Order: sequence, then C-alpha cells, then structure tokens
Amino acid sequence: MKNPFQKTQMQQLETTIASLTNRGEQLAAKRVTAHDALDKAIKSRQQTLLSGDLDDQRTLDKLQGAVDTAASTLAGIDDVLAVLAQQKAEAESQLAAECERVERAAAADKLDKQVVAIEAALPGYLEQSRALADALSKIGDWHFESGQMAGFLQNTMGQIEIAANFALAELKALPEAIRQGRQAIPREPVPTPVAVPEPPPTVTIFMLRSAHYLDHDGRKRFAGQWEDATMPVATAQRVLDKGIAVAVTDPRRAQLRGARGGDFNPHAPDVVDLDAVEENTGVPHIEPDPVLRQANFTPVDRSAEARTIQIEVPRL
Repeated sequence: MKNPFQKTQMQQLETTIASLTNRGEQLAAKRVTAHDALDKAIKSRQQTLLSGDLDDQRTLDKLQGAVDTAASTLAGIDDVLAVLAQQKAEAESQLAAECERVERAAAADKLDKQVVAIEAALPGYLEQSRALADALSKIGDWHFESGQMAGFLQNTMGQIEIAANFALAELKALPEAIRQGRQAIPREPVPTPVAVPEPPPTVTIFMLRSAHYLDHDGRKRFAGQWEDATMPVATAQRVLDKGIAVAVTDPRRAQLRGARGGDFNPHAPDVVDLDAVEENTGVPHIEPDPVLRQANFTPVDRSAEARTIQIEVPRL
C-alpha cells in the first residue's frame, strides 16, 4: 500500500528546485558582499603603493593577503553558483520529463477507456442496425422509402465493419505509443474566440417629433416626441440637421420632456421615417479664389448705360 505521506517524484523535484533557488539567492547576496570586499582591498593596496611606505613589507604583505583572500572568496562563490545553476537545470529538465510522463500516462489511460467504450458499443450498434435493416427489407418490396433505408443501412454496416477492423487495431496500440513518447498526446480542440465588434459611438438628443431610425445593427427603432433618444452619432447628426430633434442642452427639453406621458403610436401618420427623408442634394457652396477675394473688386451695374455700336454695311 502506498504511503499517503510519501512524496511523489514530481513533488520531490519541485522541492529540490525550490531549495536550489533559495540557496542560489543566498549565495548571490554573499557574492555582492564578497565583491565589495575585493574592491575595497584592491583600493587599499593601490593607495598604499601610490603614497605609502614601500619599505614597510609587513603592511604590503597584509594588504596583498587581504586582496588574495577576497578574490579567493569571490571565486569560490562563483564556482558554487555555477554548480547550483547546473544542478537546477538538471532538476528542471527532470521535472519537465516527469510532467510529460504524467501527462502522457493520463492521456493514454483516457484513450484506453475510450477505445473500450467504442469496442463495447460497436457490436450492439451492428446488431440493432441489422435488425432494423431486416425489418425494413420485409416491406421494402412495396414501400420504396423503406427499401432505400434498408439498402443504406446494409451498405453502412458493411463499411463500418471493415473500417472498424483497421481502426480498432490501431486505436488499441496508440495508448502504449503515447506512454512511450512515440505518439503525440491527443489535444482537445481549442475553441476560437469570436471577436465581438464594438458598437459605434452614440449620442443622446431630445426629439421634437416622433421618428423611426436604424440602430448600428440595422434594426428599426422608435423615438417618441418630447423624449430623449440615444442613437448613432451619424444618425443623430442627420436628425439635428433636419430639425427633428435638438441637443439635450436646448431649453425646450426642460419644458417639454415627458409631456406626452408615453402616449405614442409608432404607426401614426405624423411619425417621421428617417430612412425615407431625402438628403439635401443642393449644389455645394464654392468659396471664391483667395486672391480675388483680397483684391476687393467692386461689381458695377452697367445694365442701364446707353451703348452705341457702329457697323459697316455696303451701299446700294
């Protein structure tokens, strides 16, 4: 019987990796201290060699010893950190392999059960199909549709029996191939998220008349007179341009809002259908040339002036 308190190999590897990581962090902190100590020892030796007593060999030896000790300490920590990194990499590799082994075992066990279910259901399906085909065949001589269904069932049963002989043999071998890593782990299809388009920006306006309009989905909506209506910006601008509504800052909104008390008939003849309102098709205003505008020419009306025109005609 398995001891419930005994750690699995995966748990042991996870514990080992956590321990190595913690040890590495501690050594990294000690390395910072050792590096600072080495820098300090090197600077002290340098300062003495630059301005100290060069005949004081005892002091020089002491400073050199401090440098050697600090350098050796730093080198020792670097060596241990390299060993820790190698051990951690090996443990992580073993953990990844163990995770894959566990995943493969679970996938193989799942497929084993699925194959058993298929193999158990197949004889019953064939038996029931055969019974149905026999029953339909008995009336197929005089009932056309029954005869067609009987033929379809017999043809399908034959194809399924042939295919099952190959498929089941392959399916039974797949679980062991999955466990040994010779077959990819079957993956469930991942549903593709459907991007939902964001609706266009809307604006709220105050309706002076009842109207029908289309929302951003193309659905027909109703906006009642003397009520607020929220609609796409382009539609609202068109309504404002037609004088069918005003901005919510208009003073008429404070006086008239809700005056009808919700008494609306969307099919009344006075309801404006914005889809049927024609857009302005007038000729657009064309700005004059800026050079001519700056010249300040003054038009002169010469329509009342008398004009004399001389023409030449042949004499008779």
